[in-house]
Amino acid sequence: MLNKVLAIIVIILSIIVIGLIGGAIYLISNGLIFNWFYHDILGWHLPDYSKSLGFDGCSLHARCKFCNKEIMMDSQGNWF
Repeated sequence: MLNKVLAIIVIILSIIVIGLIGGAIYLISNGLIFNWFYHDILGWHLPDYSKSLGFDGCSLHARCKFCNKEIMMDSQGNWF
């Protein structure tokens, strides 16, 4: 019985420590760690609306905040 209680306590403390480490990484990187993951790993682009290129009647054109590549929004709202 005592082993089960100790195991639960260790699991809860591990979750708390992992959460604190993840939060510290997020704060140190000023939130850019997620942008790096989404942009460089998954290939998702985020538009910089201040550099909006316009609307061609079918798609909205803009520049990516990170790589400055011209990107387009499709009819579903996804950037590619």
